[in-house]
Amino acid sequence: MIQRRSLIASLAALGGAAALPATAFARLATPFDLRGLVTREQAPALGVAVVTSTQIKHLEVQGRRRLDASAPATVKDAWQVGDTTMGVTSAVFARVVESGKLAWNTRLDALAPALPGIGAPWRSVTLETFLAHRSGLDDTAVITEAWLTERYADTRSPRAQRAELLSAVLARDPDQTPGAFLPARTNYMVAAAVLEYLTGEAYEDLAKAEAFDWWGAADAGFGAPLGDAPLGHRRLASGALEPVAAGPRADLPAILHPASGAHMTLSEYARFLQLLLNDGGGWLKPGSLSHLARPWDKSASGYGLGWRFSDDAEWAKGPTLSLEGSNSLWRTHVVLAPARDLGIIAVANVDSDHACRAVIDAAVKSFAQDAPVFNELKF
Repeated sequence: MIQRRSLIASLAALGGAAALPATAFARLATPFDLRGLVTREQAPALGVAVVTSTQIKHLEVQGRRRLDASAPATVKDAWQVGDTTMGVTSAVFARVVESGKLAWNTRLDALAPALPGIGAPWRSVTLETFLAHRSGLDDTAVITEAWLTERYADTRSPRAQRAELLSAVLARDPDQTPGAFLPARTNYMVAAAVLEYLTGEAYEDLAKAEAFDWWGAADAGFGAPLGDAPLGHRRLASGALEPVAAGPRADLPAILHPASGAHMTLSEYARFLQLLLNDGGGWLKPGSLSHLARPWDKSASGYGLGWRFSDDAEWAKGPTLSLEGSNSLWRTHVVLAPARDLGIIAVANVDSDHACRAVIDAAVKSFAQDAPVFNELKF
């Protein structure tokens, strides 16, 4: 089978579809109306990026940074990307695995004495079990309102808080039967704490060195974006939206950064997707991409490590990888269609699943129908 990069190069040399500029694709597609979607979805602002392995085909933001002011959101703004942060965290793990510091199948008991106090139920558990949401941890047993209040008031570093959480988790039994798929942000806090034990570095520093700096994502970081940036909005009991001022309460507590805390601009997120569409782009090995993407339980579709893999979208002409999530004030959806050499990002500064799905659907209709189809191996 032909690998994507080789095929793109050959098409470009022949003057084929891959050599066409972005505007040529757009003229063939259904017109894209993001401004109309902002009005129809009653969102403060929406943003979209459509990328291939070689270019950003479309980058657009419409709406206001905050609902009670006139300042427009722009393509230079950073957005809090919610639970799609898990895709970044899993990639950071892949970088550490590639460095030889650990293996995907490393058991927790193999980390002693560096990782003390491992209870019997956890000794044979591997690190990727947490990234695959198969550990048996349940957020309802950890992330309570009282716990969140305590974390907001906690002045210790996020790393110190995660170390305490890790010790508490490893000293008790799993909340549910291990092996079954149970999405939980706690998994990513625990996985990051293990990584911090192994490397001696805070997760936030690792993410900067192993991901953001590698992409050149100078505006990426953790917590709600500060300065001239959109604000997240909470939905009141009345249904009205209220902007939340930038600061600690504009995001989940910092201990949750590995699960739901990243922010970045749309173009920076687009660079992340381009690396994935480019067989890792020298940042990750193709084998690592396959390990992140494919369902952990070897099923035909399902959750891998940070990504959901499915093979039922006819427009994609092959498998799709997706991420989606919120911190209750913002929302982000991401879809990768490798066989189309296409990635789509939708962002909103309000937790609106419907709005992000509407943006993704409109982008598919506008940009996917005329995208080339590549004959290649799946992830």
